[in-house]
Amino acid sequence: MEKSEKAMEIRAWHLLLEDDSYRLDQPDDFYRTLINRADELVLREIISLEEWQRLKDAADAVYAKTLQSLAAQQRDRLDTVAIDLCIDAAQSTSSPK
Repeated sequence: MEKSEKAMEIRAWHLLLEDDSYRLDQPDDFYRTLINRADELVLREIISLEEWQRLKDAADAVYAKTLQSLAAQQRDRLDTVAIDLCIDAAQSTSSPK
């Protein structure tokens, strides 16, 4: 796996997290998609289990906030851009060969 592949995959996951229309219109599907993508990344050994947990925690937090806002009949934008996933995209999870 190339270092740039990890950076690209993490960026793609984060862009999905930033999709307010998808999040507000289909919150359950949005959440499942985030988790499924994180699962794919760990299964493909692009991220570690620790990094997977960070993605899951971010997805859980955004999903909970979304459900709270929708329950209050608010369709507010969340500042998901500011969420730091604390994943070093330059660090490979594959063991050296």
